[in-house]
Amino acid sequence: MKRVTLVAVISAMFVLGAAAIFSEDRSAEQSGDAASGAKQQTDQDRWMAAKLTSAQQIFEHLTRGDFEQLAASARRMQVMNFLEQWRRENEFKQRSEYEGQLNAFEFATKELVRYANDRNVDGALAAYLAMSESCVRCHKLIRDVPSE
Repeated sequence: MKRVTLVAVISAMFVLGAAAIFSEDRSAEQSGDAASGAKQQTDQDRWMAAKLTSAQQIFEHLTRGDFEQLAASARRMQVMNFLEQWRRENEFKQRSEYEGQLNAFEFATKELVRYANDRNVDGALAAYLAMSESCVRCHKLIRDVPSE
């Protein structure tokens, strides 16, 4: 019972944190800060920056053998992946290659959590590599989309 409550609280924190990030950035964009000449960050840029940070944290936890933090970071990545899928434009979500990479990413993060809970560093490393591979393949798909 305590574990379910903890997972619910952690998930809610990530959702609220993501919502706060996006609402702050949107209000800055609406205030007319375009005159500064700086490139405005898109929602997608913010998602990718957050996911990159989480991937780096996962790597750090793997190298240190910190299985509790490894599991927490992998769960955070699962939540971000779910939220990103929800926000992604429908036409792109329906591409089978993209769906395949989302599935590979989701499976790899679930495996990361499972291996972290089992304290299996070799399995967690393999899952991390699979997750990283799905990231690179998905970004390749996104980059190679012809502009309309």
